Amino acid sequence: MSEEMTPEDSARSILERLREGGLWQPAGLGLSYVREAGQTVKLIEQENNPTSAQARIRMRILIEGLGWSVDESDVKLVDVEHLSPQERHIQEMMLRQEMAQSWKCKCGTPLSAFPLEKGKWTFDGQQDMALPDGSTEKVEQWSVVITCPVCDAKIPTEPYDYGLLAGDDAMLDYNTGKVEYKALSRPEIIRQIDEKLTDEVLILGTFCPFNGDLLPPHVRGSVVTFYVENGGEEE
Repeated sequence: MSEEMTPEDSARSILERLREGGLWQPAGLGLSYVREAGQTVKLIEQENNPTSAQARIRMRILIEGLGWSVDESDVKLVDVEHLSPQERHIQEMMLRQEMAQSWKCKCGTPLSAFPLEKGKWTFDGQQDMALPDGSTEKVEQWSVVITCPVCDAKIPTEPYDYGLLAGDDAMLDYNTGKVEYKALSRPEIIRQIDEKLTDEVLILGTFCPFNGDLLPPHVRGSVVTFYVENGGEEE
């Protein structure tokens, strides 16, 4: 039984993983931080309510206690009380996507200009994750390696960040290098069944049924069509 992760440990882990230009929105606090150069985060938005105002003070003390700096020179107060949960989620996603457009390679090329469809999903092993009861469990760690079209630098990105850059469609296709899978929408699944084309459809599990490769979590459980290289369409 390991000790429960403290707020300091959790914040340090998040800050160290956050890329320059990356967005951090601590859950339930109504605060939005962006990492700047070095060990500095900038508070760019705060929900206009007493709860977020108090959380802002606590977070500054927490972050500065870890040896980081907090820039609060240009904070936008946002009124969200009139927004539905769905509207707030859409607003947050728009902000995250806007921040993703500012991410750049060391040569200055925007990551959004990379050939993102060629990103390579890579299994990076397992890591212990602390649970609320103080115990730990093993969780898979994945990254998507994207290649700069200008300097050929290979940049590993977290799956969530990759989704922000590449869009939802990129999360529907997956290529193992030997087998290409394409997730089907509900209407497409219905059409496949109605037209008795189920031999061309698979439901994916943990491993690729053709070569045994471990599949990334986002495609497991998907209903897909598939294409095997050098073999044409499978029956």
